[in-house]
Amino acid sequence: MTPPEVEKPVPSTPSSVAMISTLGLISMIAGLSVVLAFQFTDPIIKEKEHLALEQAVFRVIPGIDEERATRRSFALSADGLVPLHEKSAANANLFAVYDASGKLAGIAMEGAAQGYQDVVHTLYGYDPDCECIVGLTIMKSTDTPGMGDKKTVEGNAKFMANFSHLSVELAADKRSLLHSIETVKHGTKTQAWEVDAISGATITSRAIGKGLSKSTDELLPLISRHLQEISKNPEIKQKTETEVTQ
Repeated sequence: MTPPEVEKPVPSTPSSVAMISTLGLISMIAGLSVVLAFQFTDPIIKEKEHLALEQAVFRVIPGIDEERATRRSFALSADGLVPLHEKSAANANLFAVYDASGKLAGIAMEGAAQGYQDVVHTLYGYDPDCECIVGLTIMKSTDTPGMGDKKTVEGNAKFMANFSHLSVELAADKRSLLHSIETVKHGTKTQAWEVDAISGATITSRAIGKGLSKSTDELLPLISRHLQEISKNPEIKQKTETEVTQ
């Protein structure tokens, strides 16, 4: 005779409470890992971004000898102008650049506005004498490669020419711009305050122009109030005093 089959025991099903507790623990560990990773990497990323910004400051002020030029960082707002030391320079929104003689050569500031995919960040140079933007570099752009990315935008000589003498003249009362920066369709620029867009990359062009417009509208009237203080370079005074002492 064939022996009867012995039924195998059916494993017990874990309770729903145990499953939910396990999933909750896994989720908590994963979330904690993400938070810790962010807290560890965020200061490093910000420090690298700040160093890149400092290195770009001299590039947007034409005719500067980077080896002999000096830079001061400021925090400028409606509450006033605050000079910043290196340790607190990450809070700066204005960088004054002085030539070898200590004369103010230009002021570098940031612009930012939403592009096609993400925010387009720029750094531009401002000359108070001509009341115009005299240089620009793209700090970050993730827009379409070959159209709106940093390399393509900066490689477009005609577009970059917009920022060799872009008018940001203040009105007579110095409280606002006479004409805010405006981005126009490629080939239709007629005014000194207009930005001639890149053909095929209008959204990126508008983001750059909008970022500049917002920044200049906000900061240039404030700069005019504090221009005398910004123009002073304490390093030159210290050098002169040292020379007299010697």
